Amino acid sequence: MWQVLAKFVDIGRIDDLPENIQASIRRQQENSEKLVSVIQLAVLCVFSVLYMASPKPQTLLAMAQPVPWFLSAYLLFTVIRLRLSFKHRLPDGLISASVIADMALLMGMIWSFHIQYDQPPSFYLKAPTLLYVFIFIALRALRFEVRYIVLSGVVAAVGWLLMLLYAAWFHTPDMPLITRDYVQYMTSNYLLIGAEIDKIISILLVTTILALAVMRARVMLVRSVRETAAAKSLSRFFDTDVARRIADG
Repeated sequence: MWQVLAKFVDIGRIDDLPENIQASIRRQQENSEKLVSVIQLAVLCVFSVLYMASPKPQTLLAMAQPVPWFLSAYLLFTVIRLRLSFKHRLPDGLISASVIADMALLMGMIWSFHIQYDQPPSFYLKAPTLLYVFIFIALRALRFEVRYIVLSGVVAAVGWLLMLLYAAWFHTPDMPLITRDYVQYMTSNYLLIGAEIDKIISILLVTTILALAVMRARVMLVRSVRETAAAKSLSRFFDTDVARRIADG
């Protein structure tokens, strides 16, 4: 399996392509990063509108609300990255740090739910906001680079595992929070370990499937570019149909 993956990665390299083609691919990657930033900003705006429009109990209105602070920090970070992506070519290190920051801010916002609503930590594990993780992982497929998809999925899985461990840490005989009853888990703030592990597995599986899909697409793209370039070079000495057949092998 590793040999097949290594072969795919080697075929999907662009280092040995003509310089003008490499430059064109890089420009497309830069445009993809701009698109990712714009979509993230749109998703964040939609979430903010939904949060502000949702009804809140009077007890909550009188308490400190950490979620708006996380939303504000996330908005500021997204706007800065959007501005940078339009002004400069983002280096690989900054993109990787951005992927990690995206997931860290999202997990931090989900974590703050139990404080905002004055509930035990297991409360935030049932937040539907977890679904935004899959949106952010899928966004990385727009850049056509497997490493950022894998990084995003791994960071999300590790983040949710840490959230699970944090919630389970409060389980004591005096304050039991862990159950094996699925109905009790669904209708209360009890924690079902298996259900949370299932979420982590789902995150990793989606990441793997997207990474393989992008890897296959990248291999096909680079292979077609190589064959086209080879056919164009051979066409100087042979008939076009003959050159294409030679290039195709």
